[in-house]
Amino acid sequence: MAKISRTKECGFAAAMVLLSAAFLIRAFMYPAASSQFPRFLMLLQLIFSMVLFVLSLRVPQAAGTGSFRLATLYPPIKVFVASAVYVLAIGYLGYFASTALFLCGSMYWFGKHGPVVLISVSGGFILTVYALFVLFIGVRLPEGLLI
Repeated sequence: MAKISRTKECGFAAAMVLLSAAFLIRAFMYPAASSQFPRFLMLLQLIFSMVLFVLSLRVPQAAGTGSFRLATLYPPIKVFVASAVYVLAIGYLGYFASTALFLCGSMYWFGKHGPVVLISVSGGFILTVYALFVLFIGVRLPEGLLI
């Protein structure tokens, strides 16, 4: 890996750590009764970002052009952007609306699924979560403008 590639990888990993920490702080601003999942998700994202940063620091520098391509960053960037938008949307749209949009959007963005699959999987997941957590356990999930 060339020095430029290692520098870009370390920079990307550092940016991921900073953004993950900022989103984790934001997750602690949600009501305590319904913020366990956003906190857990952002904590995992922060841990994985820190692991990525440490691993990118351990990669030896080599002379030459290297085999790093910018296209290798697209999948992690897409996952990070989708997760970040989802976590931010929970506070504004509520858990159910933002989760349905997140599931539909990420399945469409990362794969080639038809509208029937998108709607049925998202609807089935939302109904299952609602039945398990709201009806049976009585957990209050974050509410937003829509729900």
